[in-house]
Amino acid sequence: MNTKEFLRTLTSESLQKSAIRFPSAVFLVALVGTTLAMWGASWDITSHLLRAPETFFTPSHGILYLGVGISVISAIMSSVAYLRRKELRTESFAAGLKLVVIGALIQIAAGPADFYWHELFGLDGLLSPTHITLALGILTTLVGSVIGFSRINFHLQEKNLFFRVILPITYGIFWFSIMWLIFFFVLPISEGESHNFNPDPNVAIVLSFIFIPFAYSLVFWTSSKTQNRFGATSGAAFVFIMMNITSNIFTSEGIMFYLPLFAVPMISAIAADFIFNKKWKSKIMQRHSTKIAGAILGSMFFAFSFPMLSMTFLEVYLYNDTFPYDILPTASDIVFNHWMMSIPGGIVSGIAGMIVAPKILRFSD
Repeated sequence: MNTKEFLRTLTSESLQKSAIRFPSAVFLVALVGTTLAMWGASWDITSHLLRAPETFFTPSHGILYLGVGISVISAIMSSVAYLRRKELRTESFAAGLKLVVIGALIQIAAGPADFYWHELFGLDGLLSPTHITLALGILTTLVGSVIGFSRINFHLQEKNLFFRVILPITYGIFWFSIMWLIFFFVLPISEGESHNFNPDPNVAIVLSFIFIPFAYSLVFWTSSKTQNRFGATSGAAFVFIMMNITSNIFTSEGIMFYLPLFAVPMISAIAADFIFNKKWKSKIMQRHSTKIAGAILGSMFFAFSFPMLSMTFLEVYLYNDTFPYDILPTASDIVFNHWMMSIPGGIVSGIAGMIVAPKILRFSD
């Protein structure tokens, strides 16, 4: 390579780095905001299950709304980038910038709407129109970061440490958010003062078997295809599990003894990641490695979703107004039985997710 070619290459790389620096900052700020919002919301739900005093000024609410505020800042940054730098509008990650703005606007609208909902109908449960609106706003902003980081990383000529670290974190938070989105429709904690949106317990269990391992496989497949290396999606699973543990286990002393349970889904994620990403010489493994990975991952959907999902299964057996969360500290044998019972159905749904993923997510093997 002569001097002119070297300088041209160096200039091209410098321009590329300059072009992605501010959009990457936007997606990073959005990720921080959605992470705090999701973590605070999850902790807030645990606080309600523990019957902490109902007040707006709680640490969990503070973290939740701090996250919303940071998401709004990311939306302002995204708007500035999109309006002032016209060249960004044609980039593949431009859709991510738009979603960051749309998500923040939804979150802003959900705040006062939730206030008026409470004024009209009193305290509510998990599933209410305003709560689902807030959750969708947070998820939309997060999807903006997922798309933004993934597409920027795909087009980089040289992979760098920042994206090797941030992508597993982003997919882990996204995984956690998908879990909570499904929880809206299956957890028995949506009865308020004026409305009872709790699902029928048997219907909720069926929905759990169908949608949770299926969705986990979709996230796992997308993360693996995007990052294309062993260890990256294991890192995402670790982030997901740590979000769950810190917001739902560490904040509830009565169920701390369940902590070792989470080693099992972590091990299953590593095994699935290895099988999915290994370049197999065997033709049988080449054809079926993704399905095997889906089976392993799906089999552990109950453990991934603990402790919240256990309430859905416990609800079937409880009467006389016994609240399922209250018996978790003394129901480890029942929880274990439910876990074992969930494995066959989880395997089927996990495999289905892996089969469907390339058909709907625009990747090819």
